[in-house]
Amino acid sequence: MSTRTFLILFAILFTSLSGCERVKQVVTSDTSTTDTVSTINIGVIQPSGYYTSFAQGAELARTQINNSGGLLGKQIEFIVMDNQGERLVPDAEESVKIAKTLIEQEGVVAILGPIFSSNSMQVGPVAQQLQRPLIPGSAGERVTATGDFVFLVVPPTPVQAAVMAQFASNPSELGAMTAATFREVDSVYSENLARAFEESFQELGGEIVATEVYQYGDTTFDAQLRNIKAAAPDVLFLATVTSDVRLVCAQARDMGIEAVFIGGDSWDEPENLLSTLDDNTSLESAYFTSNFNPKLPHAAKFVEAYTALFMTPPDGMAASGYDAMSLLGIAIENAQTLDPASVRDAISNITDYKGATLISRYDANRHPIKSVVINTIRNGQIELYKVVEP
Repeated sequence: MSTRTFLILFAILFTSLSGCERVKQVVTSDTSTTDTVSTINIGVIQPSGYYTSFAQGAELARTQINNSGGLLGKQIEFIVMDNQGERLVPDAEESVKIAKTLIEQEGVVAILGPIFSSNSMQVGPVAQQLQRPLIPGSAGERVTATGDFVFLVVPPTPVQAAVMAQFASNPSELGAMTAATFREVDSVYSENLARAFEESFQELGGEIVATEVYQYGDTTFDAQLRNIKAAAPDVLFLATVTSDVRLVCAQARDMGIEAVFIGGDSWDEPENLLSTLDDNTSLESAYFTSNFNPKLPHAAKFVEAYTALFMTPPDGMAASGYDAMSLLGIAIENAQTLDPASVRDAISNITDYKGATLISRYDANRHPIKSVVINTIRNGQIELYKVVEP
């Protein structure tokens, strides 16, 4: 797929849902005024094969804003580019090239995405240098360290890790005394999340009895799982993406590992996690953190609108895409300008946001102060277990 091609899922929706035919965009290097543009261009960096609900959530917010009159009297136009790359994985170099194209050639006022923290840390310096707000779907704590134009919409990895460590070690919850971790090497998200969990679990008095790693593309994990089985941990923390979670869990149970499986928000892709195995028994009674669950009362309107538009309920990444676009829209309206620095400052000053999720404010690192959801898997379905307030 060409990086200039819109995601297939939106090719028809963009026209039919906006209530008018798409307007030819006027590219300009000056984003501080709407006088010279017919639409407000916003870039979306989305791999076509991973967590595609991020762009869908953003599209829902775009549609709602446009149907309510747009921003500053202009309709929003998305330019969606696929950073999956020739290797069929999200590619950092491709993300950087796309970011430059979006800003320098397409004149976008901001970028939503990328998804993976490794990609976001590559794009961040581009957004900073060219001064465009960047709101990725990533959770890596160091993503925002690339510059003050970068904002997270999900709880950062240390927060998620601390919540899960407390949950695992709490005698009234899992009561775990020992834990093992499993991470993907060279993945910023995976490395950060696993390391943060280890530190938090040990601070709470727990013992890390095994730390195993794997390479992207591995499909069998016999050596690592043998080491974990020998260590006999109470919980196994999987800082991995959904496609790897399901494989590790199935192989671990086949090997006789009895640890409770726990993880982070990278698990929150139900279609990929639950619909690809013939038997999901290995995932039963597992727990993972997220920023979202469709059963939360405040999310009811978002869930209804998303389900009506895409004929499937939203997941955590859909909520992130929706919030990213909604927050950007609020900031532009509050700033009453497309000037990048003014929009950046307006995002920083947003408080008591209520969208797909709730954000009370942003901290000095541009991390959202918000609750963390703990989901569990029961009878082959993801269910809300509890909400941990910030």
